[in-house]
This record gives sequence, C-alpha cells and structure tokens, in this order.
Amino acid sequence: MATNDSGSRKLMRLKQKSMLGGVCAGLSYWLGWPTWIVRILLVLLVLTVGTGVLVYILFWIFMPATDELPPDYDERTG
Repeated sequence: MATNDSGSRKLMRLKQKSMLGGVCAGLSYWLGWPTWIVRILLVLLVLTVGTGVLVYILFWIFMPATDELPPDYDERTG
C-alpha cells in the first residue's frame, strides 16, 4: 500500500502520526526524513516567508489520507 509499482513511496497524509492533519508526517515518510525536521522547516517557512500556512492547507486538501501506517514506516524517521 505504501509504495507504487516502481517501488517509490506514495505521498499521503499519515493520520495516525499527525499533530494537526498528518501533512508533516506524510512528507517526512515520503522524503525519508525525521518528522521533527519537516515540522521545523514548516515553522521557519511560516515565520520567514509567511506562506507556510497556505502551503500546509493546500497539502492538507490535496494529499490523500490514510488511517493505517505503511508497512515500511520507520519510527526513528517518523
């Protein structure tokens, strides 16, 4: 479920690991980064450029959500 036919990860919101909508958790899974890094980058985007809120809302609207964690989800990076 978490990967497509070519083996790459799908971009999706992970509602089980969410603080708000699961966007940062989904992006961190897709990128293979720790979730705290993605969350800090989002906060910096909000504070410096001011578009972070709009970007987050757009991701929240257009990223598909899932209720279950992907089988290859790593707790250390997520």
